[in-house]
Amino acid sequence: MTDAERRRLAAGAGLVSQARLVGGLLNMLVIVCLTRLLPKPEFAVVAFVYMVQETANALGPLGLPSAVSFFVPRLGPQVGRALGLQIGAILVLLAIPWALLLFFGGGLVAEWGQAPGAEGALGLVALSLLFDFPGQTLPGYLIAVEKFRGAFWVTLLFYLSRFASMVVPAWLGLDLLWIIGLFASVAILRGVAFLVYFVFIAEGDRGPGVRDQWRRRDLFNYGLPLALSQIVGKLNVQLDKYLIVTLCAAEVFAVYTVGAIELPLVPALAYSVTTALVPALVVSWRDGQKDAFVSLWHDSAVKVALVMMPVFVVAFVLAGPLMRVLFSADYDEATVPFRVYLCLLPMRLCGYGAVVRALGRTRPVLVASLAGLLANAALNYPFYQLFGLAGPAVASIAAQGVAIGLLLAVIRRELDLRWSTVMPWLRAAAPLGVAAVAAVPLALVLPWLPSDGVALAAGSAGYFAVYLVLGRVVGLLSAADLRYVLHFLTGRMNRRGT
Repeated sequence: MTDAERRRLAAGAGLVSQARLVGGLLNMLVIVCLTRLLPKPEFAVVAFVYMVQETANALGPLGLPSAVSFFVPRLGPQVGRALGLQIGAILVLLAIPWALLLFFGGGLVAEWGQAPGAEGALGLVALSLLFDFPGQTLPGYLIAVEKFRGAFWVTLLFYLSRFASMVVPAWLGLDLLWIIGLFASVAILRGVAFLVYFVFIAEGDRGPGVRDQWRRRDLFNYGLPLALSQIVGKLNVQLDKYLIVTLCAAEVFAVYTVGAIELPLVPALAYSVTTALVPALVVSWRDGQKDAFVSLWHDSAVKVALVMMPVFVVAFVLAGPLMRVLFSADYDEATVPFRVYLCLLPMRLCGYGAVVRALGRTRPVLVASLAGLLANAALNYPFYQLFGLAGPAVASIAAQGVAIGLLLAVIRRELDLRWSTVMPWLRAAAPLGVAAVAAVPLALVLPWLPSDGVALAAGSAGYFAVYLVLGRVVGLLSAADLRYVLHFLTGRMNRRGT
């Protein structure tokens, strides 16, 4: 791979990351706004309905939206339109049982979740799933054909419209049905956008002429293990929240939901960078270029670490002021699970499952997810009894560690690497060391700052200034790294992407 191709992929990955970072920030901002606009019991109901919708979206599509990122680069873009339409049709069929379950069983689901009045909202979610399942395919397809700018705008517009759909009706004082109804309408629009794109815009033959290049069985053979792993992974992420909603009052669930979140950097940076690189990784592996595969993957993980590690450290130190400024003092107890969940950041330097998928393997992703879920299920309740609200979060972190370890074992075996070289351990740890040293002045002055707002604004600004200076002094950050981050933060990446 030439330097020009690497720069183009880096710019494309940056574009996708930008959109998902903004989306993640908007998702956090939704929680910030709703916690201030709604009483705790009403916020708990909205959070429960949202959690059910996210669970259905993860469990139902059976991994087919991700199949385009493997089959389009492998077979060529000429199959893209036919492949996308066929996957979309299958996804509509897969959505029907989920829609029926939520439409007719919404009352039972609402009763179990201690969410009175949520059955009507769950019925609206049921309708949206018929559109949202196929709609999930479009961003992945645009990435697969390396139309990164299109993926950027599709993703960004989706997050912006979803943010407005929840915050505006809450701000206007409308009830739950309005909030969830407008939220569901965004999912319907995403499905319509999918249909318009693949019918009128996408390149390639729509007819049966290209469909003999793959079989439905091939799609499911690739997608089903991945889907099961995504199902297990979603349960793994949400198991602690389902435990809290079952054992605790709605107000406690609201507090835990606020704290037990991953910062947007995880899906926006680590996952989206790896996802954007999957087509190039697939080609490198197909052509037998193992060194290029490893280099591309490791270099991206190190670049992610340059951002992830200082964010982890500064957010850990400023967790208390951050929770109180964003969600008010009523949610101060959310600091405990929030600090625990922050420990995911140093672990999430890439999408490990996406690397395994690029090797053409999906079953190991399922096995790793199952192992993580079993560990999570075994530890969640005992840890809750031992550590209170921190316990389920600690169990979730431990479970993620188990899954990541198993995925790295598969990658090590497939690429014939040693454990000492399967990840760029020292290169990734260097930013953590510099970030920890940069936090010392912040920790010393924090008790003397007059308010939470000052601590958050001045403390974070001063911290990152120290981190950048130290990074340059020790040679950790190059001028090119700083330019890339500047382009990323200012949106100038959009001029470089394709």
